[in-house]
Amino acid sequence: MGKLSEEKTAELRGNGNLFQEPTGPALLAAAGAGRDWPDNRGIFVAESGKFFVWVNEEDHMRIISMEKGGDIVGIFTRWSKGIEKMRSVLEGLGSGFQFDDHFGYIHTCPSNLGTGLRASSMILLPLLSDKLTPHQLEAFAKRFGVQARGGSGEHTPAGPGGKWDVSN
Repeated sequence: MGKLSEEKTAELRGNGNLFQEPTGPALLAAAGAGRDWPDNRGIFVAESGKFFVWVNEEDHMRIISMEKGGDIVGIFTRWSKGIEKMRSVLEGLGSGFQFDDHFGYIHTCPSNLGTGLRASSMILLPLLSDKLTPHQLEAFAKRFGVQARGGSGEHTPAGPGGKWDVSN
């Protein structure tokens, strides 16, 4: 336990593996997600660098499995094993994931109610990125039933080379 060094923080943020400071009235005022920033937050990083657990970012806990390439089965298998491990640890402590029979799994952000599963892929769209603003690309993606986020989250420009986070 302790504080991340500035170097480790920069490395994790640069790789897209560490959350940003919360912004916007919905998170800051309504949900209180920015309360006591940056204290009372944490990250677990597996030695492989492919599995993370964020604590008290936007959601109370965000469990992430990622890697470069197209091994979707491997990524999902690792994530599923991580979820089950977290479930068993929480239940061993007499707790668990918060669930409501009507709303499903409970999150800080109402848009995440239900399964709580957000599957995304970082893709390069350099030519499209040159022609559209972040809001225009978000509207374009919405027509196809997906969400596009910039390199640093919602409403941000594309990352290097036109990198976008596209998700369900």
